[in-house]
Amino acid sequence: MIDLKLIHHALTLARHRNYARAAEALDMSQPALSRSIAGLEADLGVKLFDRTRQGVSPTAFGERLLAHGNKLLNDATELERDLKLMQGSNFGVLRVAAGPYPAELSLGAAIGRLAVKHPRLRIEVDTWDWRANLQALLRAELDLAILELSVAERGPKFIVEALPQHAGTFYCRAGHPLLEEKSPTLERMFQFPFASPRLPARPAEMFYRLAKAGTIDRHTGDYVPAIKVDTISLAKSVVLASDAIGLATLGLIAGEIAVGQIIALPFRQPWLHTNYGFIYPKGRPLTPAMQAFMTELKAVEAELVEVERRIDFSLRPTG
Repeated sequence: MIDLKLIHHALTLARHRNYARAAEALDMSQPALSRSIAGLEADLGVKLFDRTRQGVSPTAFGERLLAHGNKLLNDATELERDLKLMQGSNFGVLRVAAGPYPAELSLGAAIGRLAVKHPRLRIEVDTWDWRANLQALLRAELDLAILELSVAERGPKFIVEALPQHAGTFYCRAGHPLLEEKSPTLERMFQFPFASPRLPARPAEMFYRLAKAGTIDRHTGDYVPAIKVDTISLAKSVVLASDAIGLATLGLIAGEIAVGQIIALPFRQPWLHTNYGFIYPKGRPLTPAMQAFMTELKAVEAELVEVERRIDFSLRPTG
């Protein structure tokens, strides 16, 4: 049997290519790391690393070990986590990633409610690039992602479960020149800078075709606006301080609308909506913690739908 701790030591040495730096990363002495690697080589009966002037270099046997080592460690971590989580959602770690819209719309409330009910559950939330999220899911570095579904629907490796769609609303600050016009067109609105996170390929072509504003990332197909930010909150700050326009759901700008800081522009299109949901790898069972989190998020999403319905009704012209 191969000691997984020794494999971890070998992977760290291969990453740093230097015994001193690897030992520091492992919080152990250099002689102890040397003994650990020597012991692993003795157990396997092969030489795993060569010392060169440039540092430490894996041998052919070392390369083969490294190729399988990461998977062995990930599988061991996954097994340990699953066994803990089978005891109930109060134990272990839940690792979640989300795109910019669900991160600000519903994720915080769902995580908060989950933490109250399961205080011993450790929760990790990331908001990386969605393509990195998908790869992290396949490597078992994440349990679940809440992302734009179009990035995963065509792939055979994922299960997707849609969450409610939320209509998108363009908005501007109070006193913006656009408010002097009764029904500004999209082309007219995009004569002003657009502040937003990059948008996935699903709406990208529509934005570019109608407004010719921003650019299309030729490598990803994403729409990159004139003012690209990473969060909806930052986009709101830009809009409040300038003549830029933003795009959000009514739930995300309800507070600013209520105090008159932000005005929702009267532009509605059936294609202008969110399209996110749960994404997780096929063949990986839902743990109790994942199920508990999904239940909380669905409840928050249902509440959001009702809040947005009330806001939208209050904004309709009377008479």
